[in-house]
Amino acid sequence: MVVPTDPKLLSILADRGGVNIRQLEVGYREFVDRMIPKVFWGAKPSSVDLIHTPEPFIARRAYKLTFDEPPKPGVPMQLILDVKLGPSPMNASVFVNITNPIGNVSTFDAAGRCQEIARSWLPHLVPRVIRVGIFETDDGDVDYIVTEHIPNTVTLDKVWSSLTPESQGRIMSQLVTALETLQKEHGFSEKDIEEALRAVDLSGNIDYTAPVVLNGPKTPEPIPLDQIPAWPPQFTSQKRVRLLLQRYANEFRPARHHSPATTFTERKDGSFFIRFPGADHPMDTQGLTCRHIQELGRALVLCHMDLEPRNILVKLVEQPAGPTGPADGKPKKELQLAGIISWQKATFAPFSMERGLKDALLGCQFNSDYAWYRLFVERTKHLIPDRFSNANEHVLAAMVSMRFAARALDCNYTTTAHQQHFYAMEKVTMTSNREDGWVRMPGAQDHESPSDSEYREMGNGLVRKLLYNHFQTIPRHSWPQKIVDAFAQYGA
Repeated sequence: MVVPTDPKLLSILADRGGVNIRQLEVGYREFVDRMIPKVFWGAKPSSVDLIHTPEPFIARRAYKLTFDEPPKPGVPMQLILDVKLGPSPMNASVFVNITNPIGNVSTFDAAGRCQEIARSWLPHLVPRVIRVGIFETDDGDVDYIVTEHIPNTVTLDKVWSSLTPESQGRIMSQLVTALETLQKEHGFSEKDIEEALRAVDLSGNIDYTAPVVLNGPKTPEPIPLDQIPAWPPQFTSQKRVRLLLQRYANEFRPARHHSPATTFTERKDGSFFIRFPGADHPMDTQGLTCRHIQELGRALVLCHMDLEPRNILVKLVEQPAGPTGPADGKPKKELQLAGIISWQKATFAPFSMERGLKDALLGCQFNSDYAWYRLFVERTKHLIPDRFSNANEHVLAAMVSMRFAARALDCNYTTTAHQQHFYAMEKVTMTSNREDGWVRMPGAQDHESPSDSEYREMGNGLVRKLLYNHFQTIPRHSWPQKIVDAFAQYGA
């Protein structure tokens, strides 16, 4: 659902849902205060600050905690506590966390393990995961993850639009260098992935003063042709490719009561076809042969799966004055990449899935910066392996088609409408060459993107229209005054 930035619309939505946002925040904070002593080994923070959430109706909050001394030896004094206080809506998103913890395993568990493996390869950019767990209550279990806070930083979305093309390019280059580091190890077997994930200790019972040594998965040695296992695989990295695609198709659904709009037909040799019977217009079937799947299996890397400016930290770094510097000889400061956060969607997958996800979600409310998207696509093309087949093009096409097919199930959703309006406002179209992604339409190459305020008002307009249509079932003389004011443009 599109979240309005207009306080009046937000208030109307809250009323319709029987929610008082202010009381909700107070209740969440009281609950977190009860959690803190158990999660932080009995230590009490000197301050607990709520981190702004763009989606207040989702039962998940993040807090910045500051301690006067380490809550445990070796643990930083500034930490982030991310708490999942209830089930997540489907909301046409991707990788929605499991509704409830399974057994004694937190729904943050896999993400925390992936983040620690990423940190072993990018120690200066990925914050440390301190612990992951479940806080048990009489009203149900609550998931949490604790990570270190990286000080003196801001998320890139706060400053991106104000940066010069030179600064934008420099930060993107630094991000691409980090992705190249993550891809140095690739093509893992399922056994190596599982062993690496299991080796990460997130219990909170470790010695935090000791150096962390993780044996992350390594690029395997090439297998001689006469030793390649029989096909189809039982549960190998090749089968992971199909399972991931099926997971995307399931989680692209607009709501939980919808069936997936995509079907998978597996053949005896392990190949499979992806079809889109739920689409409102014909879509090409995507077929992945055994050769395609083997190629994708050899390209498995650790993917973040949500590399948007809101999940990237930057900070001002002083640069020494040089011969081309300012006349006064003073050092200048420039923004540099400082961290990559929010690894909740991370997984081991071909990088084409990460890029395909970006194609599929472009235009959603929190993925609507076309300049960021375009620069990311251009700078990361070399990270999609160009081998002997078009396996990655099939993946890129399938990701977008699965999204479009799912949207056709119910096009009244504001998320769907937001994307459609975005395409029109940005004048973009999907190219036949999938690696190029979304590009400007012919004749619109010099088109300027709408401002942030224009996009905010577009989102408000979609919610306003949705609510107006809803209130048509209620006699107008029964409308509260704030409803009348909100819908004045419709002649209410």
